[in-house]
Amino acid sequence: MLESIWNWFLDLTSKLVIPDWGGLILLLPVGVMAVVIIWLIYTVRRLRGAPPARRGKMPVPPKTPAGIHMPGPSFAPVFAAVGSFLLFLGIVFPGPILWLGILALVLTLIYWLRESMRLYDHDVEETVPALPAVVHDGPPPGVHMPGPSFRPIIGAIGMTILMFGLVFGGWLLLAGVIALILSLVPWLFDAIGEYRRTVEADRTGHLENGPLPHVPRLMFTALIVLFVGGVLFQTGILPPGAASAGGATPSGAPAPASSGPAPSGAPAPSAGPSGPALTGDVTITAKGIAFVEPSVTGPGGKPFTVLFDNEDNGIDHNVEFKDASGASVWQGEPIKGVKSVVYDVPSLPAGSYTFVCTIHSNMTGNATLQ
Repeated sequence: MLESIWNWFLDLTSKLVIPDWGGLILLLPVGVMAVVIIWLIYTVRRLRGAPPARRGKMPVPPKTPAGIHMPGPSFAPVFAAVGSFLLFLGIVFPGPILWLGILALVLTLIYWLRESMRLYDHDVEETVPALPAVVHDGPPPGVHMPGPSFRPIIGAIGMTILMFGLVFGGWLLLAGVIALILSLVPWLFDAIGEYRRTVEADRTGHLENGPLPHVPRLMFTALIVLFVGGVLFQTGILPPGAASAGGATPSGAPAPASSGPAPSGAPAPSAGPSGPALTGDVTITAKGIAFVEPSVTGPGGKPFTVLFDNEDNGIDHNVEFKDASGASVWQGEPIKGVKSVVYDVPSLPAGSYTFVCTIHSNMTGNATLQ
């Protein structure tokens, strides 16, 4: 049992030492769950050690200050969150889910707009006669209004870059994660400062407002550089010569002359314009960021070839074989669609394997070698 636990720990840490984008994405929910559990334990411990409430047993009914309008409860934010979730799910898995997400988000936003317009029409009629003769510069006494901030805009930009990374993976995913961290960490520090000023106001009776925000030109520049750099690295423009070094030969292009066999894992050159069509012992097709074949069968105990057809225009895909323990036994080079290549796979023992795309973790299938 101890050996199994140790092997599991080594396999987990290997995903961090040797980056595997698919494995890291799968670990994101585990990390979020761990943070939530730690936060819940911390909150429960603080509540258990908190002094008793300094008020009677009966609940104190909320009372809105004069001249302040508090809108009633609404399900519109919940509906909008569900619509946004379906939209993001459709971006990752294109197809009917994408159109369903767009329709759901549009309907929820229309519902929210109608609700806000009805609330506005109701309030304007009642509050206009009660407006004071003099409009004050600040909020009423006892009411704190947070100052303006660029953090929501920066956070939205960071989330957008991350969404691009989840769709295309690779360097763009790394740029999206860094952009989201850069946009959220300063927001966290702003919230901490706002909280400390509020706690200080409970003691002094005076709440100091934070400084007026300045246009974060440096942050905008950093996010633009991250996004452009991720696109350049993802497309192979940077570093120079990366797009042509060690790549696969596109289907129908003239094959370069070679005096030796192709290295293990590298795709074999395709035939010339007048040559025969590409063939392989096993055929695997990528389309719509998914493998068309859920399962394939090939020869075991001897080398074989895989005809890989990438039909996703402008998107990188590849094929990797993993054994029953999840360890990688062979990996082909990424191919940008639309292209067809032939991979040379070395001899693998007969048995059951899983083939995946290392760039998109949702692309999986089963392979049987016999």
